[in-house]
Amino acid sequence: MRNALRLSNWLCLYLLTHIITKAQDPFDVTGRADGIIAFASLGPQHWDLYASSPEEEAQPITRHPALDYNAAYSPDGNRIAFVSERHGNVDLYSMATDGSDQRRLTHSQPMDDHPSWSPDSKEVVFVSTRIAAPAGQAWNQLFVMDANGDHVRPLSDGQAADYSPAWSPRGDLIAFASGHSQAEDLFLIKPDGTERRLLMKNGGWPTFVDGGESVVFHRLNDAGDAWDLWIVSVDGSNAKRLLEKACMPHASADGSAIAFVQQGGDHHQIAVLHRHTGEVSPRTSAPTTHWNPTIAPDGKRVIYHRTTPGQSTPNQRWWAAPPETNVTMMQIDGAFPAFSKDHTRIAFTSQSFSKVDVMKVDGSERHTVFQGTHRSLFGMTWAPAPHERIAFGHGVLFASAAAEVTIKSVLPDGRETSTITTDSSNNGFPSYAPDGSEMVFRSGRDGGKNLYIMDTATRAVRRLTNGAWTDTMGDWSPDGQWIAFSSTRGGDYEIWIVRPDGSGLRKLIGGGGRNTHPIFSPNSDWVVFTSQRAGFSAERVSQPHQPQPYGDLFIIRLDGSGLTRLTHNSFEEGTPAWGRDVR
Repeated sequence: MRNALRLSNWLCLYLLTHIITKAQDPFDVTGRADGIIAFASLGPQHWDLYASSPEEEAQPITRHPALDYNAAYSPDGNRIAFVSERHGNVDLYSMATDGSDQRRLTHSQPMDDHPSWSPDSKEVVFVSTRIAAPAGQAWNQLFVMDANGDHVRPLSDGQAADYSPAWSPRGDLIAFASGHSQAEDLFLIKPDGTERRLLMKNGGWPTFVDGGESVVFHRLNDAGDAWDLWIVSVDGSNAKRLLEKACMPHASADGSAIAFVQQGGDHHQIAVLHRHTGEVSPRTSAPTTHWNPTIAPDGKRVIYHRTTPGQSTPNQRWWAAPPETNVTMMQIDGAFPAFSKDHTRIAFTSQSFSKVDVMKVDGSERHTVFQGTHRSLFGMTWAPAPHERIAFGHGVLFASAAAEVTIKSVLPDGRETSTITTDSSNNGFPSYAPDGSEMVFRSGRDGGKNLYIMDTATRAVRRLTNGAWTDTMGDWSPDGQWIAFSSTRGGDYEIWIVRPDGSGLRKLIGGGGRNTHPIFSPNSDWVVFTSQRAGFSAERVSQPHQPQPYGDLFIIRLDGSGLTRLTHNSFEEGTPAWGRDVR
């Protein structure tokens, strides 16, 4: 009996000590990430594949709410490979040349892009982000698979970021671009992955001509404002310019016709260069931009992608997430989302940051609660009941510390707009404490951009961070213990955490370029953030209108473990919010 009592006391003491130790360890986090992550994307809308020839007007051959793009004719002329996002991933598909018999070839959560057929039409080489790369380097590597999607295997070795492959008509070489965000060079490699070699500096988007003896490619001009078409022999000799202000070439099977994108004017158009005569034949003229043509083996029909007019953008779309998480991804028709504290509604900016809208998580009951001006609203936060309010920054989005930017708030039904900050400095990115009694925000009131905490009842303000750097985009953890923020105190933007009393300052993650917009998970164990650490997932020419070097979404545990990439594509994505899935 005494031994049993002693054992019982020992177990109680052990459990009590274990629980206390756990409670005092702020970084003891386990389990999978879950919930809904809402995010913004600067990707295009309503891309479909179109076909045109000298005998036919441009006609769509795909029609889908998701993006269809980057098509490639098979050398036997029987099928077309293309990229689609219709299942929440960037995957490869194939179809008959009339658009029928569409088949999904890849099923990976990472991006699969830019297919090119082997000369016997039995294999496809493509680009994928399936293998992680060092921070700051794009994950893009070359892969080869059977034409039905089987037997996927890596071709390149992960030492650099590889883009835009093209298979030689002789089957002996694959040409591709390789490089980073500021430059791509032209390389050759054998289909078994051996004998990789540099062909030309400053070149990309290759296509073979002259029976595989030469490569046509585009090259950025000396002014850096347009691409030109060039040709070079596969031994690196006889390089010369073919056309100015032209990019994205694709040659017919015999190399006599080259489809390409004409740059200049309000819109890019598709044209065909006939090499024997030097004649250029326009193929499109619609008042929209056209991208990445692929030409039929006989040199006649051209397929490309463009925006289909008259399509409506959904309020939200569900996206795939890594299988090692329980997260659901939701792209919204707007930016800077914030969940209500009951996780059933979401507030966000829309129409180029000029409105604050509110809707249910399923996209229904969308309505505008505040009207601003172009690019004037950013950084949402939602206070808890019973005093629900939506606060946001109002003013110039990217401005100096001295610029006059205010924090305003409004009820979720659009009533009772109020101004929270009244000083003439740059105030933005508010985040309510879990009980709504305080708010952390970024301010330039003392000359630099640092974090401050305001008592929401008295409007009294105390300084949280202090330095000759920028601390911004603060987010208060749902358990009230931490504030995550982005800071330049280490050079580039990095993610840091600090307690609301200023103690416990710690860098969570940095490196690989900008790391911004940190947001806590509902259980406060994880942080989602936007980062450039995965590099550029496509050649620069394919994404010319991104306002800043684009990023992807990542999550990381509060103890610094579990770094996971969430989004894989070539578009800028960011400004996340994280809520519970209460559907």
